[in-house]
Amino acid sequence: MELIVLALVGLTVLLLSAIFSRRTGIAAPLLLLVLGIIASFVPWVPDVELTNELVLFGILPPILFASGRNVPAIELRRNLKPIAWLSIVMVIVPALVVGITVHALFREISLPLAIALGAAVSPIDAVAATSIGRRLGLPDRIMTLLEGESLFNDAAALVTMRMAVAALAAGFSFVEASIGFLWAVAGGLAIGYVVGRLINWARGRLDDPILVTVATLASPWASYIPAEQVHASGVIAVVVSSVVMTHLAPRSLNAEERTMVRSTWATVSYVLEHAVFLLMGMQITLLVSDSRLSGGMGSVWLMATVVLVVLIVLRAVGVACVVWMSNHREARARALGRTLKGGLSDEGEQRARIRFGENWESESSRWLNRTRADIDYALTEQISPKGGIVLAWAGMRGVVTLAAIQTLPYVAGGQLVQHRETVILVAFLVAVASLLLFGGTLPFIIRATGLAAPGVDERRHEEKMLVRSMLETVNRELGPLADQLIDGEPVPPHVITRLERRMAVLNNRTNTEALRLERDTRDIYWALFTRYLDALRLALEEERSVGAYSHHALRAAEEMLDRFEVNSRSRG
Repeated sequence: MELIVLALVGLTVLLLSAIFSRRTGIAAPLLLLVLGIIASFVPWVPDVELTNELVLFGILPPILFASGRNVPAIELRRNLKPIAWLSIVMVIVPALVVGITVHALFREISLPLAIALGAAVSPIDAVAATSIGRRLGLPDRIMTLLEGESLFNDAAALVTMRMAVAALAAGFSFVEASIGFLWAVAGGLAIGYVVGRLINWARGRLDDPILVTVATLASPWASYIPAEQVHASGVIAVVVSSVVMTHLAPRSLNAEERTMVRSTWATVSYVLEHAVFLLMGMQITLLVSDSRLSGGMGSVWLMATVVLVVLIVLRAVGVACVVWMSNHREARARALGRTLKGGLSDEGEQRARIRFGENWESESSRWLNRTRADIDYALTEQISPKGGIVLAWAGMRGVVTLAAIQTLPYVAGGQLVQHRETVILVAFLVAVASLLLFGGTLPFIIRATGLAAPGVDERRHEEKMLVRSMLETVNRELGPLADQLIDGEPVPPHVITRLERRMAVLNNRTNTEALRLERDTRDIYWALFTRYLDALRLALEEERSVGAYSHHALRAAEEMLDRFEVNSRSRG
C-alpha cells in the first residue's frame, strides 16, 4: 500500500514539474533533482534507497533502449569517430586521471578505489542536457553527439569500473582485464545484434499491435541479461538491439503497430528518465549519514571539488579534439567533393562494375548520392568553436554515476574496502554539482553562443520537399493513377478520384472529404491504395539510405504515412 501511494505521489510530482517547467523554462530533471533533495530532509518522507541493482537491471536498460530509438543509424555512422572518442576515450582517460589525482592528494584512498571513483564520474548523462537543448533549439549535430555519447559511455564506464573493482582484490592482471574489456565490447555488439534481429523477426509475425508492444517492452532485458550473464556489456547489447529494431521496424511492422510502439515508448522513457532524478535527489541524507559514520565530512568536499575541476578541464580538452576532428573532416569533405564533382572516374566505373555486377549503374548512382549527402552533412553540420563550448558545458553527470559507484564491494580480497562510503558520497556530490551548475547555466550558454537549430518553417519546408520527392519517385515508378490496372482491369474513375483526393493530403496537408464507395469497388480502391502506399514507403527508405534529408524530416514523413494509413483504414 505504501509503495502504491509513493508511486502515485511520484507521478503527480512528475506532472506538476512538467507543467512548471514549461511555464518557467527550468529543465524538469533539474527541478525534480532539487525537489528530491528537499524531500530527503522532510521527516515524514520515507527513505528511498536507489540500489545499483535497481538502476543497472531495472531502470537503465529501458532508458538506453528508448534513447537508442531516437538516434538514427545514419547519424551514428556519420558521427562514429567523435562519438567513439567521447564515449570511450573520454571515459577511460578521465577515470585514470581522476584516480591518479585523487590518490596523489588523498593518500588514504587506494589507487584502485580512486580509479573506480573516476570511472563512476566519467560518463555524462545527457538527459538533462538534451531536454534543455530540444527546448532551446540546439543544432542537430550537437544533439546527435550528446545522445550518441550517452548511449555508449555508460558501457565504457561500467567496464572500467569492473576492472577497478577487480584490482581491489589480489591477483589482478592487466592482460586479463584488457581481454575482458574487448570481450565486453565485442560480446555486447554481437548479442545486441542477434537479439535485435530475433525479436524483430518474432514481432513481425505476431500481427497484433498489443503483442508487438509487449515484445518490444521486453526487448531491453532480453538483450541486457544474457550479455551480463556471459560478462559482456549489457549496455552495448541494449543499445545495439534498439538501433537494429528501430532500423528494421518500417519493413517488419505495420502502421498501427509502429504507432502504438512509438507512443508507448515515449511514455515509458519520459517517466523513467525524469523519475530517476527525483529518486537521485532523495539519496542525499542516507549518503551523508553513511559518510559521517565512516569518518566525517572533512575531506569529502575538497575531494569532490578536485574531481569536478579535473572533469571540467578534461571535458574541455576532449571536446576541443572533437572540434578539430570536425574541421579536419570538413577539409577532407571539400577535397572529396571536388573529386566527385564530375561523377565516377574511369577507374571508379571499373571498380563499380566488378563490385555490383549488372546493377553497377544504379548501385554506383546510389553510392554517389549517399557520398554527396555525407559531404553536404560534413560541410553544413560541422562543430564550430561555439558548438564546442556548448558541448563541453553539457557534460553533466547523472544517475549512472551513483549506480556505478554503489557497485563497489564492501569486501575485496578478504579485506574491508576502506573509505567506501566517502567515495560514494564524493561521486554523488560531483553528479549533483554538475547537474545544478551546468544544467542551470546551459540555457544562458546556448543563448550567448547564438546557436540554433532550423526553425519551424524551415523544418516544414524540408518535410514538404521530402514528400514531394517521394511522390515524384512513385509517379515515375508506377505511372499515373489513371493508367493503373487491378487484376488486368482498368480502375473506375470515381475510385481514382477518391485516391487522388486522399493523396492530396500528403502533398498539401489539407483535410478532404472522403467519397463513399460501393461495396464492389471497395476492394479495388484498397488494392490501389496499398500499391501506392507501399511505393511511398519504398521511396522513403531510399531517401533514408541516401541521407540527403535530416532525420527529423525522415521521421516526420514516416509518422505522416503511418497516420495517413491508420486514418484512411479507419474511415473505410
